Amino acid sequence: MNRVLTYLTIIIATTLSGCCNVNKPVQYKAEKLCGMPSIEEGYEQGVSACYAAATSEALFIAGGCNFPDTPAAEGGKKVYYKGIYRTSTDNAGDWEMVGELPESSAYGANIQQGENWYIVGGMNSNGATEKAYRITLGDRPAIEMLPPLPCAIDNLSGTVMGNTLCVAGGNADGKASNRVFILELNEGKSWIELPPMPGAPRVQPVCSATGGYIYIWGGFTPATQSHEAIVHCNGIRYGVSNGIWEELGETSGENGTLTLSGGAAIAINDSTIIAAGGVNKDIFLDAISGRYELVDKEDYMHKPVEWYKFNRELLMYNTHDNSWRTIGNDTVYARAGAQLIRDGNTLYQIGGELKPGIRTPGIYRISRE
Repeated sequence: MNRVLTYLTIIIATTLSGCCNVNKPVQYKAEKLCGMPSIEEGYEQGVSACYAAATSEALFIAGGCNFPDTPAAEGGKKVYYKGIYRTSTDNAGDWEMVGELPESSAYGANIQQGENWYIVGGMNSNGATEKAYRITLGDRPAIEMLPPLPCAIDNLSGTVMGNTLCVAGGNADGKASNRVFILELNEGKSWIELPPMPGAPRVQPVCSATGGYIYIWGGFTPATQSHEAIVHCNGIRYGVSNGIWEELGETSGENGTLTLSGGAAIAINDSTIIAAGGVNKDIFLDAISGRYELVDKEDYMHKPVEWYKFNRELLMYNTHDNSWRTIGNDTVYARAGAQLIRDGNTLYQIGGELKPGIRTPGIYRISRE
């Protein structure tokens, strides 16, 4: 009888343990891998708005910009870069320059699909560009020019679904935009314009695609003479099959509503998108609304990193029930202009800025605990 009770106790305990594991909240942790390459002078200080890709064997970084000589707060000149760099995931930090972009570039759409790495639009010290190209990943990446965009666009976001590239928002020919363009990779001779995103323009939104939809969150609209500035906290999605835009509601974290403007997002399966980073909605809105006089504006640029309150929550979005969950909370994620890329279930966060004008060279591997 005692033996039977013992067996029952073991079975019950095992069952309860399994239930607890099933219901355990998903959490991710960040591990610092390395800094950035030093082949281009100043690059090792860290860059924002760069391009990045990952395979099972290597990490790739290209382009980006920073203020290597004099800080932005003191009127420094922004420098753009064009090197393409590769490092082994096993020996991260031993960077090799394996090529160059067609021109120095930052603030373009960064899109990866398998061994294909797409860079669309962007800008450098000469202004915005309409160029688009595909980089085939390998020991020596090969670059193929794609049809140019209908206009020069910077600070846009992009994604890929099947054989279709999609880019959205940004500044189109210097004007804040809610335009959306797609390119059919198999047969596309030119970009096709989709119905525009509903509502005000979105500069620096995040974009991802899964389950037959293109998802977009965040972004901002600068103030003009005809309307006030906006920092978007809500999301929208476009149904590829029906051509209809839908509202998704606001992005939410542990402390309430937040914006993903300047952040990054990436789909990890048919029902899940992970997002990280972004500015603080209230502080950034004050900044772009012109609520700082000249003296205050100068003081604004000199605040400590913590004052800007960039989003430090790693977020998981469930496409089935339109819900957000915080799966990590760390200053590591508090970046604007960083790249979020993945190889399988492993994510990498690349560079970005800690506060306006101040970059970080930090590269992190993000994985499930």
